[in-house]
Amino acid sequence: MQRQLGQATRRGRARRATRAVALALASAALTSTGAFEVPFPKDGARIRSMVVVDEPAVQTETRQYLLDGRTKAEVISAMPRREPKSTENFLASFLGGGGSQSEGKPTLVFIHGSFHASWCWEEHYMPYFASQGYPCVALSLQGTGGTQTVEEGARKVKISCHTEDLDALLRGLSDGDSSLGFGLGKNPQIVLLGHSFGGLTIMKWLEKFYESEKSQSINLAGVGLMCSVPPSGNGPMTMRYLWRSLSDAWAITA
Repeated sequence: MQRQLGQATRRGRARRATRAVALALASAALTSTGAFEVPFPKDGARIRSMVVVDEPAVQTETRQYLLDGRTKAEVISAMPRREPKSTENFLASFLGGGGSQSEGKPTLVFIHGSFHASWCWEEHYMPYFASQGYPCVALSLQGTGGTQTVEEGARKVKISCHTEDLDALLRGLSDGDSSLGFGLGKNPQIVLLGHSFGGLTIMKWLEKFYESEKSQSINLAGVGLMCSVPPSGNGPMTMRYLWRSLSDAWAITA
């Protein structure tokens, strides 16, 4: 028994010594190479200045569009700046070495969450991505922002109404600009970005419209969901939390 304890003690000392040597070598390597030296901002203002331009190089525009002759929707857009054509730019484009900043970049379509509207994307997200060459469009869902409900005096809007409006917007963006006029060209690539309830709207659109014949003209390049409501909705999700742990559910909502 004592012999076994002695062997275990020696093995433990050997492991600790090996770890100490490995840490010393790693520390020396990092010191000599300067690896993993990442500047850490001291305050939130500096972080914001690294991510968001203080004075956007691209301005947003808010307009009303009639979607499928039914919904008068508020849409905010931010388009990349087009450089004035010159002989040099023309030759570069002709030879395959130039072109506009947004050439080949997909259009980003933003869908907001509950108790928000398209304005939530307007201050930072849209000017920033547009300045990087991405055309940006944000839709205000029915009953939010400047998009009134189709049914006058409605207190609730079904998810199917939101998906129909989203589908109409996407088809309008994809039809060679005959209806919306954003200058995106024919059949542009589109990436959908949704937050919270906006993510649920996107998922329900995918479920109902993505493979439908009416929506075949939409060239969907990708989807991004941020803290999205699951397809089952908030009610079943809340019940799952309660069933799993009543104390944790209380801590989340308290």
